[in-house]
Amino acid sequence: MTILDVQNLQVVFTDDEGKSSTAVDKISFSLQKGEILGIVGESGSGKSVTSLAMMGLLPATGKIIHGEINFQDKEDSPPINLVTLTSKQKRDYRGGKIAMIFQEPMSSLNPVYNIGFQITEAIRLHQNISESEAKRKAINLLQEVRLLPSDKDLTQEFLQQNQDKTSTDKDIAIYLNNKKRSILKRFPHEMSGGQLQRVMIAIAISCQPSILIADEPTTALDVTVQATILELLKELCRSRQMSLIFITHDLAVVANIADSLAVMYQGKIVEYGNIRDILFNPQQAYTQGLLACRPRLEETRTYLPTVADFMGNNQETPAFSAPNPREIKLNEPLLRVNELKVGFVKKGGLPWQKEYFWAVDDVSFQLFAGETLGLVGESGCGKSTLARTILRLIPTHSGKIEFLNQDLTALPPRSQRLRQLRKELQIVFQNPYNSLNPRISIGNTIAEPMVIHAMGGNGTKRRERVRYLLDRVGLNPNWFDRFPHELSGGQRQRVCIARALALNPQLIICDESVSALDVSIQAQVLNLLKELQQEFGLTYIFISHDLSVVKFMSDRIMVMNRGKIEEMSTAKQIIDNPQREYTRKLIASIPKFPTAV
Repeated sequence: MTILDVQNLQVVFTDDEGKSSTAVDKISFSLQKGEILGIVGESGSGKSVTSLAMMGLLPATGKIIHGEINFQDKEDSPPINLVTLTSKQKRDYRGGKIAMIFQEPMSSLNPVYNIGFQITEAIRLHQNISESEAKRKAINLLQEVRLLPSDKDLTQEFLQQNQDKTSTDKDIAIYLNNKKRSILKRFPHEMSGGQLQRVMIAIAISCQPSILIADEPTTALDVTVQATILELLKELCRSRQMSLIFITHDLAVVANIADSLAVMYQGKIVEYGNIRDILFNPQQAYTQGLLACRPRLEETRTYLPTVADFMGNNQETPAFSAPNPREIKLNEPLLRVNELKVGFVKKGGLPWQKEYFWAVDDVSFQLFAGETLGLVGESGCGKSTLARTILRLIPTHSGKIEFLNQDLTALPPRSQRLRQLRKELQIVFQNPYNSLNPRISIGNTIAEPMVIHAMGGNGTKRRERVRYLLDRVGLNPNWFDRFPHELSGGQRQRVCIARALALNPQLIICDESVSALDVSIQAQVLNLLKELQQEFGLTYIFISHDLSVVKFMSDRIMVMNRGKIEEMSTAKQIIDNPQREYTRKLIASIPKFPTAV
């Protein structure tokens, strides 16, 4: 049974000057009951606008000017064209019949209300039930999305904790009730990204929707958490006979969940059909490019193809030449980290009895000039804390950090020597939107480090240097006076890379610097980082939770877990023959393309 039928949908946005641009250009697709439809494409392709149009959530500047969105959840009822409904009628369908999970759960949840209130609010909005009944449903939902263990598991947990005591049914009931009430009382800031996304799924399915739309729900999550969320969504679709529209930019992710696939490019659907047919026999150059640009564990590449490489050549796959081998100087380490410990004082307890949470716990390693050391692990394992500690942005508890044979931990925070050494240490952060000052032009942003360290000569010479760096990272040198809001996410990340290069550093730390980018833009940035390493003799610490990306970039890989080093070896050794169970778990969680039958 066809539950949703979209015909010739066209969405247009109008700016303040009255100029119109088409975001969705007469697309058509259908969704069957219980089916999982994947929609893929780069940022700006129209994926999210399509979902917002179906939900009736387009901003004031956007308007559906053509097409139909026909919804039919029962065979004996006529289809309803959602486009023609009034605002009040759309509210009856939105959240009740069609629900949506957004990409960033922290932006979707109200930080001043606990999760119990927010789930029960969604339930009572569409169902005429009491508050106590809504709370009972909220608990059942949290158990269904596995944020809270089942009653059976909670009972087993209680019995294991109280093996030496006689427990009554009343004791068990009190324990279960306390556990359930405590999870409902938690606030969004007290939960991880994966837990928050489960809360959003619980809210979305609270009213038994016929269709669930998931808009990039796993983009910012670790690969292990991502794999869990994907499996959870598939199970919910099976158990509830619910249809799912899964929106992403990553074909490897959608390959593990979808039955059918629509590929969007510049507002149009360029390829649509059975997912295996498209994955194994893509007809369009754009689809071929999306498939090729994601790093794969089973392949060793020195260059990642990009969508641009394919768009001008529809007949055959382009050939890619490998750069010359890089020279890594193994005689003298550029960076030595010895028995490093970084701790944060836990809340509570007596002032004279400080208890620490060890974010970095007795870590030791060496980094050589010209090398790329990959640093992988789940969120909270200590990767970013280690990076910021090396840069002396976080104080150490014990241990040594030697850079260029100078003990950084022995230098006072405001010493002139530390200031000089910081010219050789730079960082590229994960989110280019937060890393750039929106009130400063990109040219002045890149020039700022040179001004602070009194390098680069006068203003004219610095401007020439900035223009050179803009050109070197693939941006127009004439964009000096442009502001960050005039650039895309990938272009902003290139500005951040240019800023890191401004002082000719020896070591650059890339802290999840491609995690938030489209796979095609990610491929461009990764290729650029490798090319710049060749040209400038750079040394990288490349931080990511995605082992396939780290393998492409790295000479050696260091795996971290709970502040400690699990294992460290060459990239090939770690991927082909991991020694620790934690590493094997990370590798198993990476989205993989299905094999042809």
